[in-house]
Amino acid sequence: TSTSAARVLSAVEKVLDEWLVTGLHRAGAKKFIQDKICKENDEECKRVRQWLLLRMNGRIWEHGMALMCRSPDNVPGLRSSPVWQREDSPWLSGIEARHADILAELMAVRSTSGSRPSGFQPYRDPVHPGGEDRKAKDGLGVEGVDRGMWNVLYLFLNHKQFEDNCARFPITVATIKEAFPRHYSHAFLSALTPGSHIVKHFGPSNRMLRVWLPLCGFDGFRLRVGDVILKPKAGEAFVWDHSFEHEAWHEGPETRAVLIVDIWHPDLTDAEVKFLRTLQSCRLRAGKALAELSAEVPKGPEEASYFEIVEKARSLLTTDDWWVVNAQRDPSTLPT
Repeated sequence: TSTSAARVLSAVEKVLDEWLVTGLHRAGAKKFIQDKICKENDEECKRVRQWLLLRMNGRIWEHGMALMCRSPDNVPGLRSSPVWQREDSPWLSGIEARHADILAELMAVRSTSGSRPSGFQPYRDPVHPGGEDRKAKDGLGVEGVDRGMWNVLYLFLNHKQFEDNCARFPITVATIKEAFPRHYSHAFLSALTPGSHIVKHFGPSNRMLRVWLPLCGFDGFRLRVGDVILKPKAGEAFVWDHSFEHEAWHEGPETRAVLIVDIWHPDLTDAEVKFLRTLQSCRLRAGKALAELSAEVPKGPEEASYFEIVEKARSLLTTDDWWVVNAQRDPSTLPT
């Protein structure tokens, strides 16, 4: 009936409002929904169809897994495993083949006395319930660790390319673009100092998987994903699902460094990825615009948005003195 059709249309409009989809993007999304998602026999979009129906009814996927995040962004029907089997990702060998070159590039960029710092910044989150005891001493957001230091160097984040960082890591960037399938526009180098503990947390949804290429410093390091404990080895890449609760400990003698790249879940079709990426881009674009508009408005540190925290944190590390590197790996650290 016309009343039912109007109700369905209103529910679709509400979902697009949730994702802040406007203008031509909204028109394109509605056409895609009509042409692809509304056709029940179209297998290419069956998972996104299930997700959209849930959201149209104000519901989320109840997956029943205690250690996996409950999020309105979770897509039903995707394979879920804390750590993926090697045979599911045959392309990992191509990434491992570039380990030595990426590590050499990282060591070359690491600053020595008198040069500019490498580009790492402290990992920070907005202030949130449960994180009050980890508020940063400088007032900018919440630390991801309850001891030690966790620093990151962003290459891609939320569909933004960090041009200055990418210019200093051409081999790494080329690897991300060429060797990783359908990367999620979220890639960074992560450095964890000896004695650190990354507190348990969840990723935002199951739409992406996380790929690690361990670079160096993995003696004494452990990663828990769900109920699985991993002891990664330098040069051995692997895939895990960071929608599961995870945490990490580093009890080794040198700073642990890893290249982290998120990829779209392999069960999603290209058509589904295109639709979900459009929604995500619209929400991120609106969030960045809002952050820019509010930048001039005085606010307390607890009100800083994620985008503001990332930008402000870029200037916090003025040296690389925090970076403990094995002397054989970096000859500049040897005594003269």
